[in-house]
Amino acid sequence: MRIELEHPKFSGVELRGGTLVVHSMQGGSRVLRENVQDAAVVTVGGELRIAAFVSADYAWFFKGEEELHSERVELGQPYGGGGRLIGDGAGRSHLFYFVRQPPGSSCVLRHLQYTGTWSNPQTVSANVFGETWGYSVSWHSDNYLHLAYLAHKDRGLLYRVYDLEHGLWSGAVTFSDAVCAYPQFLPVESLYLLWLEEGDQTMLKVRAKSEKWSAPIALSTGQQHAGLVGFACSSGQWSVVWSEGSALYQVPLGLWDQRSTAAREDFDYIWRVHQGLTIPMYQAKESQKEEVPEVPPPEETAQEQSQTQAQEQALPPRAEDEQLLAQFWEAEKVRRQREAEQAQAQAAFMEQAFRVLKEWDEVRDEIRRWRRDWRAVEQVDLSPFTARLERVERRYLSLKQAQEQVRTQGEASLAQLEREVLRLRSRVEDLEKQQKTKARPFWQRVLGRA
Repeated sequence: MRIELEHPKFSGVELRGGTLVVHSMQGGSRVLRENVQDAAVVTVGGELRIAAFVSADYAWFFKGEEELHSERVELGQPYGGGGRLIGDGAGRSHLFYFVRQPPGSSCVLRHLQYTGTWSNPQTVSANVFGETWGYSVSWHSDNYLHLAYLAHKDRGLLYRVYDLEHGLWSGAVTFSDAVCAYPQFLPVESLYLLWLEEGDQTMLKVRAKSEKWSAPIALSTGQQHAGLVGFACSSGQWSVVWSEGSALYQVPLGLWDQRSTAAREDFDYIWRVHQGLTIPMYQAKESQKEEVPEVPPPEETAQEQSQTQAQEQALPPRAEDEQLLAQFWEAEKVRRQREAEQAQAQAAFMEQAFRVLKEWDEVRDEIRRWRRDWRAVEQVDLSPFTARLERVERRYLSLKQAQEQVRTQGEASLAQLEREVLRLRSRVEDLEKQQKTKARPFWQRVLGRA
């Protein structure tokens, strides 16, 4: 990803394959840092400021007008994505980023303020939808920071403001209850907020702020899914540009009923820093910017050519001129080659983006078809089975209780019988003792002796 700059020294900042590179106006480039996960850029006056996020609880901060100096910024918790760097009208910078919440996959949005030194991290909101495209922050001339973000649960669009004087964030206000995506501020004369609302067709909507926010206005046609929202500026007139399928539409800011189509091949989709905010832009290609020179009459052309040839014959070329001319053509060749490579890369990116958008539209159509064709399974009446099961259960409990009673009675009878046997045995023993101690009759003694 490359971010274009309007700066006297630097032309852009690029993050490619984890390498953070800054490009100068002379065509050279310099590597600032390796193993970078995200990068955010802003210009404050003539100073370039860059935040480089790594997979740790800190980030690197680069700043300078000609030479960039770095320092380490403590984030408080491991970086969770969504890094943004915003400038305000007082020369301060504001750093925003996500940290992950322990339960679930939602995020906490944090805020750091730079006024020569970095402040402590401040929590803006919890339970935020944790994607980089899920929020947008902008400063406006009303001396407030404006934040639009998506809720984690239902992706509704919420809005907050930050008071620079008191350093406090307001409560959240609901801007849309629908499933939303890609909120984007544009600070110009007025502050504009654009976002996508998902439904049968993805709609592009806008609200403008003067003293109060206006009601939402739908910009897209609703015939196909809207996407790839960006801005264009021509002769000081800003407009919103977006894609619907293979068509490209454009409407001037504030003139919402003047929607027109645009030629996709006339624009390059880039990211540019504008008024302390990085925004997507549709930039007219160089071939569209160049004016066609007027062709002089044939007589004047022939006369000028003859005069030029006479001068060239009269003045022999110098070695220094030949060297400078060779250097010029070599630089021109390198520039044209670089522009061709950039145009090719941009075209490949746009083609891939349109292909992904088309595939996403196909997936949505398939999901809607499944929802339309899906029928709930008819519920089966299980009451006869449950009633029969309850009867069997009651019968089983009755039999179990009867068995328990029989067992209890048998045990009681057995114990009674054992007690009777013991009493009978003791009685027999008593009778035997009495029989032994009783005197024998006379005849038993006589006969017993015999």
